[in-house]
Amino acid sequence: MAATLQRRTGAVTSAIPQSKTLNAETVTSIATGFLKRIGHKGGLKPKRVSLEEGIYTVEVEMKKLTALVRVDAETHEIKEYEIQPKGEETPFISISPKIIIVIFGVAAAVYVALHFVFKMFGL
Repeated sequence: MAATLQRRTGAVTSAIPQSKTLNAETVTSIATGFLKRIGHKGGLKPKRVSLEEGIYTVEVEMKKLTALVRVDAETHEIKEYEIQPKGEETPFISISPKIIIVIFGVAAAVYVALHFVFKMFGL
């Protein structure tokens, strides 16, 4: 009995067949899968997908970052990606509850101190 082995050679391809046309759902899964593989595991929220000149652009929001991933519509390859901080507008004066408590504590301490100082002098 002679046993023969068949060897397959070829390139590793993505899970999506190359002949299938892309749509917004598959492009989004490609982009989020890529972002997970490069280390951005939690909190991925896809916001927008657009197609311009054969390139899909996927915008994904993360906790403090925004990622733009560009995928070729024909080859299904990620052409480029960009990760940048979110451009949220901050208010002109940001007053947090912690700052309010600190200011209130300082004002109360000054009031109590001045009250006893005035009592000592009889004013």
